[in-house]
Amino acid sequence: MDRDEAEELLRTLFADPGAARVRAEHELVPHHDPAVTSIGHQVVGIVLRDLGETDEALARLRTSLRCARRSGDPTRVADAMATLGGSLCTAGRMRAGLRYLDEAAATLDGVPLARVLVRRAYVQGYLQSRFEESAADLRRARGLFAGSGDEVWEARALNLHGLVAARLGDLESAAEAFAEYGGMSARLGDGDGVAIAHHNTGWLAAIRGDLPQALERYADAAGCYDDLCVTNVDLVLDQAAAYLSGGLAHDALAAVEAALVARPLQEREHADLLVAVAEAALAAGDWQRAVTAADEGSALMRAQSRPVRRLEADLLALTARERAGQPAAPLLRRVERVVAGLREADAPELPRALLLGAGLARQVRSLRAAGLAADWLAEATTYRRAPTSAVRALGWLAQAHLREGSGAPSDVLRACDLGLRALDEHQATLGSQELRAGSSGHGASLAELGTRTALASGDARRLLRWSERWRATALATASGSGAHDPRALADLAALRAQRRRVEEARAEGSPTDGLESRAARLEQQVRRRMLQARGSGVAARALDVGVLLDSLAEDDTVLVELTEIDGVLHALVAGRGRVRHLVVGDAAAGAAAVDFSLFAMRQAARGRRSQLDVAGARLERSLLGTALDGVGESRVVVSGTSALQGVPWGLLPSLAHRPVTSTPSARLWLRARAAAPAEDARRVMLVGPGLGSGGAEVPAVAAQDPDAEVLDGEAATVAAALAALDGASLAHVAAHGHFREDSPLFSALTLADGPLLVHDLQRLEHPPHRVVLSACESGVMAPVGDEELLGLAAALLSMGTAGVVSSLAEVDDAATVEVMVALHARLRSGGGLGDALLAARTVAAGDPVLAATAASFTVLGT
Repeated sequence: MDRDEAEELLRTLFADPGAARVRAEHELVPHHDPAVTSIGHQVVGIVLRDLGETDEALARLRTSLRCARRSGDPTRVADAMATLGGSLCTAGRMRAGLRYLDEAAATLDGVPLARVLVRRAYVQGYLQSRFEESAADLRRARGLFAGSGDEVWEARALNLHGLVAARLGDLESAAEAFAEYGGMSARLGDGDGVAIAHHNTGWLAAIRGDLPQALERYADAAGCYDDLCVTNVDLVLDQAAAYLSGGLAHDALAAVEAALVARPLQEREHADLLVAVAEAALAAGDWQRAVTAADEGSALMRAQSRPVRRLEADLLALTARERAGQPAAPLLRRVERVVAGLREADAPELPRALLLGAGLARQVRSLRAAGLAADWLAEATTYRRAPTSAVRALGWLAQAHLREGSGAPSDVLRACDLGLRALDEHQATLGSQELRAGSSGHGASLAELGTRTALASGDARRLLRWSERWRATALATASGSGAHDPRALADLAALRAQRRRVEEARAEGSPTDGLESRAARLEQQVRRRMLQARGSGVAARALDVGVLLDSLAEDDTVLVELTEIDGVLHALVAGRGRVRHLVVGDAAAGAAAVDFSLFAMRQAARGRRSQLDVAGARLERSLLGTALDGVGESRVVVSGTSALQGVPWGLLPSLAHRPVTSTPSARLWLRARAAAPAEDARRVMLVGPGLGSGGAEVPAVAAQDPDAEVLDGEAATVAAALAALDGASLAHVAAHGHFREDSPLFSALTLADGPLLVHDLQRLEHPPHRVVLSACESGVMAPVGDEELLGLAAALLSMGTAGVVSSLAEVDDAATVEVMVALHARLRSGGGLGDALLAARTVAAGDPVLAATAASFTVLGT
């Protein structure tokens, strides 16, 4: 191989680094020409550097420089020097690395100089956050590349220009650069470049707040890197950031911790991953892990001369310490340094630091601290017009805190409302219910401050509106069409088939580890597809209390909405044209009463001695207090907090003899009330396999309703079930339910050919109007994020189903038959689900097992 061929291998090595390294070792390193030998060691050093084998890489690059000097070629010397300089910088030896880069730039001109400038621009922008200087070097380099024919390096400069332009706020220029870079990489056959283009386009989408597109592009980039058998740490970092913006803290933590051990790491990569671990652990509530990782990352950043990234690590460490309850005064002194540094660097983390500092300063009793709090909050309010919703929400939160104590609660509430509107708009862009539930940003803080302010105002209507303001917004926000993606449908079918194989192997006593692993991979693939779904763009509307009161009056219904403020449970009773507020008591006592009631029902369902009457009285005392005094014979709908959704309301003495339903929020009750059944009035009954009762209630009910369509045995497949459910006026499903606490949207009903998932139900064009789920624990839902719920029943209500009957606990098979026969008889006579369940409780009265079974069923919706 001659000198020109060696230079070409160096120029194009990223197209296939492994092959380039092999050729360099065998053909260039042993070469008689020291210039060619220098190129060989340079190629090997670059590949080793990118594999994380830093010490060996630097040794090779120093050898490359020595060989270049022996060659007597100043251009070769400068190029080897520039590569060594850039590699020293990525290894954290910034001062020495920049000296080499500056010296190389001073000795070259033309295209060789342009290549050095690109390397230096990378260090200045990517590692040191000196974006203006980086942009200047890139402008000069691109001018030198123009017309030179060196498309490989021109493409690298173009990509880096996009990154720097984005950091400087020119997002349009960045988008154009990434698109052009991706096209050039594809023409050049550079798979690594194509992956980088996808990655950076996703990163730009994340900056713009388009989380579904960011996740889609990151997935495309990951696929490219998988084909190249490469773990790209920068992609992992950005994916983790996207997960965090969607509230998926545990996903983010798993991704970065896996990357820490995937391969040897460059010092820069190790430091960056530690900071990402800290941020993910902080979001997951693991304060100690966050502190440890952030402190370690900060120390590495200091050694690597990366002051801005070090400040980011310090901010995370301080935030975790504040959350862990450490004293405010010493933390405040450290925050002052971080705020000053981030302000000087114009870093995007500054508003977070300002809010943290203001919160700490308000805990310290001194005039100086009070002044700092006021100044920092005022500075943070300038972010109310930021381009991304999360930062705008933070600016409005600062505005609300600034107005606290001013004697004008309306100003505080207006700021809180505007902050929540920014987050509403962001949620509307998300098609995934899981992302909508988790992507709360600062919603909890805004809603909590608004609710506390409304409570202090003494206005019950205002308090009801604020109790509703951030409740179940993920369910109330319209979904997009991502669930109809044909790729997602194929993934769901593959997952179902794999789960069926697992069950068959388990029944045969065969090993299932490999099958389970494959199923888990398919599940993650389905989940990734769903996370990429785009939203409708239509945000949920705030509650109109007047409309609610009119609707309640028309139905002779009273709403009892429970809200928790600082550990105290409050009840808001809406009905008969007014809203009444009362303090119920300790929220923890209410949660304990729910646990006791569920235990009592399980005991009774098993025929054991239980205290259902005691459990019901305790529930009423702990959850409602005197809320139902004076409501007469009205129907009741209860909206509990996210932690109080699994409550057997029919067990309460004041509710046992009246129609009672529940709802995640008043807004969802209004929507369910307005839902109209399909015109054909089809009634469908599905029976899944493996039930102890064999779905005995279905033939009993069907005998009294000959027009009902029954699917059982091998006919009860997922496809047949979905076709039958679509647009049905009433669907009764007797099938084993499996609630997935780790991933509620993979909760499922078992049918003849495998699980019918929540994700499957979201494919329906028209949801069934009402649904009865007769299996044990089919109504379990998981609290997610801030006042959000996920699960089978919640998903149906979100899709537009008017009401769902489901079980909160274990039920007796024989008793379930009697309960369901009574429930359906009442439905056929024209009653709603609340009336139907009351009829079932009436039939069950006097028999402990029947009573426990009837009380285990609850109505969500109407």
